[in-house]
Amino acid sequence: MTPQEALAAMIADSGATHFFHVPVFAHHAMSRLIELGVTPVVTHGEKAAAYMADGYARVSGRPGLCGAQAIGGTNLAAGLRDAYLARTPVIAFTGGPRAETRHRNVYQEHDDMPVFDRLTKFNAVIDRGERLPDLVRQAYRAATSGVPRPVHLELAGAVGDAVGGEAADGEAVLDARYTRAPAVRAPAEPEAVRKAAALLAEARRPLVLIGGGVKRSGAEAVLAGFADRWGLPAVASLNGLGVLPEQHPLWAGVVGSYARDEANTALAEADAVLVVGSSLGSMTTRNFTLPAAGCPVAHIDIDPEEAGRGRRGVIPLVGDARTVLEQLDGRMSARTPEPWRARVSRLRARWRERAGAVEAGDHPSLRPESLWRAVSDALPGDAIVVADTGHAGAWSARHLHLGPGHAFIRAAGSLGWALPAAIGAKCAAPERPVVCLTGDAGFYYHVAELETARRYGVNIVVVVNDNAGMNQEAVLWREGTPEERNWRFEPVDLAAVAASFGCHGQVVEKADQVAGALAAALASGRPAVVDARTDPAVVAPTVHTEAAGNRS
Repeated sequence: MTPQEALAAMIADSGATHFFHVPVFAHHAMSRLIELGVTPVVTHGEKAAAYMADGYARVSGRPGLCGAQAIGGTNLAAGLRDAYLARTPVIAFTGGPRAETRHRNVYQEHDDMPVFDRLTKFNAVIDRGERLPDLVRQAYRAATSGVPRPVHLELAGAVGDAVGGEAADGEAVLDARYTRAPAVRAPAEPEAVRKAAALLAEARRPLVLIGGGVKRSGAEAVLAGFADRWGLPAVASLNGLGVLPEQHPLWAGVVGSYARDEANTALAEADAVLVVGSSLGSMTTRNFTLPAAGCPVAHIDIDPEEAGRGRRGVIPLVGDARTVLEQLDGRMSARTPEPWRARVSRLRARWRERAGAVEAGDHPSLRPESLWRAVSDALPGDAIVVADTGHAGAWSARHLHLGPGHAFIRAAGSLGWALPAAIGAKCAAPERPVVCLTGDAGFYYHVAELETARRYGVNIVVVVNDNAGMNQEAVLWREGTPEERNWRFEPVDLAAVAASFGCHGQVVEKADQVAGALAAALASGRPAVVDARTDPAVVAPTVHTEAAGNRS
């Protein structure tokens, strides 16, 4: 086999349905992929291609695939930052220097390998065909086992088509175990499991903190059953939103800096916390103030370096989230005391009353709280919601209400990630509605990818919180001066922009218009943009936490 044929055969063998790239990359391999039933998606930017691969991987559980010619390598690397932080298995391919001309100033030649070193788990050069099958297998193994993260393979030649030699017949195959993450489901040490079970049994106010690792492990049903059996109230990081539906009696809300106030209060009052698949970073812990100092923690994480990071005396449960939850379920001995469940229930009811008053209020103009609630109420039962960072993340934490069939993914920090990631998510689940929640600032990053979505028939719906600026940053600048240009935008009809790409577009200015607009967008048979004109004066509030002990 030629190296290009071997690459295409292995990608098809992995079960991938799409490969996201900017031309020209490995053209003969891309042509062969089409013959093998895999769709190469040509995007308008390398970073967007990486974001699409990220969204694809998060929804499918398979590694997302992306590529770029040599000159676009650093652009592609920039797009891997979000996947690295989110622990997403992405396999990135780029072209690179040929061995015979390296260091001779070939047009656009540059050594990109050091750039990829810090953004990938495995980073290798392929310049001989006989090494290609082995190194592609290693890339899949690294991406899907242990802590899933991006990997990178550089193929010789500016467009990745100059790998010499041949791949031996019969070698271009993958181990099926490593075509999905998690590839290996490691258990925790039995003694650590015993200690964690005892901690939860003895606690008067135990709480589960759900992280994104629950979704990466496919442990949603196991966690829900575990919480139900033992009466354990649960909160979540924003990445864990949607694991328990809004209606679940033990669900207390999202915690941290993008959070619900009463959920933070519940976490502050807990006297034992089981953390499942969260790194306990600054956003989840509200700048390391939660859980309360001295509160004992048992921490489930696949990464031994993360279980207990930043806290003393943590019980480390190092292993796959689903496997460890099943271990722990078998050692539990006592349900959560009823007074604590009642306290969390009162906190949840109080939040719903406070939030509902804003969401349903009669406001002179559309508020983001009302927009997020209206979108929540209009979501189809099997919708996937893809949210940006910034205000899109903050409003999702507070006012996105997800039901039992909904899924949720969000940016690890890269503004503009959501639109391309939504395209990748839809490619992974074409039968499910995919709704992207972003702001106008995030929308502008990759608006050109609406054309990509239209060209390939990827019918996502983008709901834009259009407040004509970056009002989250308004506090940095002086009003009434030329500095306003640094956060206020010129008015733009985003629905008309969508229409110019051949997409469906609609403007909404009232909460009662949202359901109809979303239904029309989903029924349009095209990618769609709902331009929701919201009040530019409304910013996400600072999240507060009651002092522990005030349990009225």
